[in-house]
Amino acid sequence: METGNTMNSEEIEIDLVELIGVLMSRLWMIVLFGALAGAFTYLMCVYVITPQYESTTKMYIINRQSNETLTYSDLQTGTQLTKDYQELVTSRPVLEQVRRDLSLDLENKELKAKISVTVPTDTRIVTITVEDSNPEMAKAMADAIRNSASEHIAAVMNTEAVNVVEYADLPREPSSPKVLRNTVIGGAGGAFFAIVIIILIYIMDDTIKNPDDIEHYLHVSVLGSIPYVDEKAGESDRKRSKKKKRRKQEYSSKTATTPVNMAVLRPGTEVDKGGY
Repeated sequence: METGNTMNSEEIEIDLVELIGVLMSRLWMIVLFGALAGAFTYLMCVYVITPQYESTTKMYIINRQSNETLTYSDLQTGTQLTKDYQELVTSRPVLEQVRRDLSLDLENKELKAKISVTVPTDTRIVTITVEDSNPEMAKAMADAIRNSASEHIAAVMNTEAVNVVEYADLPREPSSPKVLRNTVIGGAGGAFFAIVIIILIYIMDDTIKNPDDIEHYLHVSVLGSIPYVDEKAGESDRKRSKKKKRRKQEYSSKTATTPVNMAVLRPGTEVDKGGY
């Protein structure tokens, strides 16, 4: 029981230097996983995910508390009603009116999911953004929502006017997916996954690798060690050495049977070149 409790109470010690060495030795695996994940993400973004386009329109809401000129109190009151504007733009009457005007085959919740409404701080400018796979349809829906919301806000809040700040634009480039950003994120995620796997394998590996591990984990002294000899590796080495010896013998036999004519000339000796 005491031995079991001792084993359970032991903490896992990690040698950071050794761990870094293991990661560096498996660097090819980390790079491979990152490259594969990045390539997979890129292919998904280009060939699988449907591009989405965003069209934005803006309107300005004027709400006076009196028939006189616009005051600071009017501006402050309008700023406090930003959440009301957001709710009114995506309310059911507005969505149903847009569906009828454009003959959309969408439910209210599906159309609402395509709309985002924002009101910048300290302003009464309502920004409506619509996202769709068709850029022309995104522009048409943004304008239709602005027109329907203007009428609905004027009727519900009794505002003086709802003016158009910007008409919906026709998007030229898709807003999503972000191919480059997603590819980088996918590659980084793949590399991180490989690092986690390598670390887990390193932590769970309880095999004895050197005499220091025996003294550390088993608490016994090492008197001696027997080197491990791989028989297959030794046999292949012997075969290679035999081939080298055979080649040397063949080369020496060839050089011994080939006649070699040599002439030694002293400095200043004249050579007769007439016979050549």
